[in-house]
Amino acid sequence: MKPQQFAAAQHPNEEVAALIKLLHDTGRRLEDLTAGEVDAVMDRRGRMVLLRRAQDHMRQNEAAKQAAILNALPAHIALLDARGYIISVNQAWREFADSNELQALAHAIGGNYLKVCDNAQGDGAVQAQQVAAGIRTVLTGTLEKFSLEYPCHSPTEKRWFLMKVTPLTDQLPHGAVVMHINITESKLAQYTIKRLNRVHAVLSGINALIVRVRHRDELFRDACRVAVDAGGFRMAMIAIADPATKRLVPIATQGKNKALLNAVENILSSADKAPKTMGVRAMREKRAIVSNDSQNDHQVLLRKKYADLGVLSMAVLPLMVANEAVGVLALYASEVGFFQAEEMALLTELANDIAFAVDHLDKQERLSYLAYYDALTGLANRSLFLERVAQFMRGAESDGHQLALFVIDLERFKNINDNLGRAVGDELLRQVAQSLMRNAAGDVNLLARVGPDHFAVVMPVVRPQGHLTRLIERWIDTLLKQPFRLNDTVFRVFVKVGVAIFPNDGADADTLFKHAEAALKKAKASGQRYLFYTPSMTVSGLANLTLENQLRQALDNEEFVLFYQPKVNLASGSPVQ
Repeated sequence: MKPQQFAAAQHPNEEVAALIKLLHDTGRRLEDLTAGEVDAVMDRRGRMVLLRRAQDHMRQNEAAKQAAILNALPAHIALLDARGYIISVNQAWREFADSNELQALAHAIGGNYLKVCDNAQGDGAVQAQQVAAGIRTVLTGTLEKFSLEYPCHSPTEKRWFLMKVTPLTDQLPHGAVVMHINITESKLAQYTIKRLNRVHAVLSGINALIVRVRHRDELFRDACRVAVDAGGFRMAMIAIADPATKRLVPIATQGKNKALLNAVENILSSADKAPKTMGVRAMREKRAIVSNDSQNDHQVLLRKKYADLGVLSMAVLPLMVANEAVGVLALYASEVGFFQAEEMALLTELANDIAFAVDHLDKQERLSYLAYYDALTGLANRSLFLERVAQFMRGAESDGHQLALFVIDLERFKNINDNLGRAVGDELLRQVAQSLMRNAAGDVNLLARVGPDHFAVVMPVVRPQGHLTRLIERWIDTLLKQPFRLNDTVFRVFVKVGVAIFPNDGADADTLFKHAEAALKKAKASGQRYLFYTPSMTVSGLANLTLENQLRQALDNEEFVLFYQPKVNLASGSPVQ
């Protein structure tokens, strides 16, 4: 168009419209003619038309707003185009890439994120390929969204991320928004809850055992089993200090193979190595000893063996009874850093519960022992002895043979006890018990202490022509000849023996024992060394008992009458003074 053509136009708007048409026809930019002073104009129909410069400015403003929004988000965000190229990233993405020394080109704008994932190698290759496949499903519209949790641990800390992929626009082909959200805090909380649940399961299971179990070794064995089966621990062990040697001895284990257990026992029996073990240290220091990275911890003496079996952390807790460590509970986990403060608080409670149970069961065993055994000599007491005699009597009746029961009295024992003291008397009883076990009973289950100075022996089988009298005389002579040394003084022991034979002298254990006591009493009264029971012994005893009861009854009823009979001298007739 020539300049004179502008003069033909009668209205300015018509001139502008003609100019716009001319610019569109020739491809020239309006802002070049107007020197950037005009952002928008009206077309012939009154519609607003943005010029290229204004359009660029608006796009820049929108981009700035978008960048500000993305940078304000804590997630690591990258925008991909339809081919997987990165077209935008936020500040969190750039900082994460810089801190982890990621490939600058691959993770920056212009890099192809899909190729990075496809070409990944090493431990994370499989997961990277899963990421690439997930992004492609969103880019192609196969899935509306894709997410994946994955670990991304650094040399100094453990981290977890959640990757979310969503479409960039609603229309295909579209790009994708890739967000990596740090979920480490929630993940650690989940792991903590999981670990605490495991410890709670062990605590609950073992406390149920404490209520039910009545024997210490059974409690230890089942407690280790619960720790491994219910608590998910790799191994468990309970060891107790030997009262005599003070050496820590494993009593129950679960998960340890024979080779490892032998290695543990060898170290605990070593005078040089045992004091350095976590178990002995826990007892000595009366506190829990923990290793949360056992394969790199020099306080774990067998760290290589444990690592080969999947143990990566361990804790050893003392079992405290009356402020003294009596043993240890050792737990072994397959995770590094398992034993944190919360877990140790629960495990300390568990160790205290086990220690309480140990103390309770020891007292129960002590009470049970005292109910059936003599604490001084370790022999069966009268109650247990009679139970054993009853069992032997049933066997004798079934097999058709006799049984003999002997009750033995130590003469003048009271004089020794009174004059030399109880400690000397107790030592004499212990030595006599050992002598009777060797020379008379031959089996500790056939011998008992049934009174302060009385012992009893049962002979389960008596054959015809068994020559019991010779046997008894040999026992007595052996005791008489044996010197008992007490406080550098040699004593000789004299004994009396009463004998009762089953079935003639009693059909049950109580009766047989009473008749043997009656024979002993008669032997002591008559001065004989031994006597066999005869029915007359109990008849005379019964008569004496009857007379005694009658006399007591007469005293209570005031039936005695006092008569006076004076003595008179027959020659003089005078009372004798």
